[in-house]
Amino acid sequence: MQTFLYLTVNGIVQGMRPLVGYNYGAGEYGRVEKLYRLVLALSAAFMALGTVIFLAVPGRLASLFAESADAIAKSETALRIISAGFVISAVSVTSSGALEGLGKGTASLVISLCRYVVIILPAAYVLSRFLGPNGVWHAFWVTEVLGAAVSYAVYRRSVRRA
Repeated sequence: MQTFLYLTVNGIVQGMRPLVGYNYGAGEYGRVEKLYRLVLALSAAFMALGTVIFLAVPGRLASLFAESADAIAKSETALRIISAGFVISAVSVTSSGALEGLGKGTASLVISLCRYVVIILPAAYVLSRFLGPNGVWHAFWVTEVLGAAVSYAVYRRSVRRA
């Protein structure tokens, strides 16, 4: 279910990449920054909508994929927890896409590695020791918060070098 949200946001980011590249190549750096901010706002707005849905009707969403009351109850908890990181994840997704549009694949890879390996695995391990299985779900939003900070720093540093 989370993937449906990210697929839509990734579609928005896919559309940004060539525009960023064209404008950067034309020396229109102000437009590149405007595109970044616009896509960041659109992505955050869509993720906010997803957060509202995940908080408002997690049971209905879970019942699309599970039948047992226990599975639905556990899924409700998971959906509520992971939705805490949706809005802030827009920073990572947008920054990564903008860097790819600028031809800075290595910087984009750093962001992805942080989100999908470097931060989430240790966070899930540590938080599961303190919070049990729910600690794994908390690792998602913790990763998004820390990943957003890393992403924004990597993006700003890379743009200055461009």
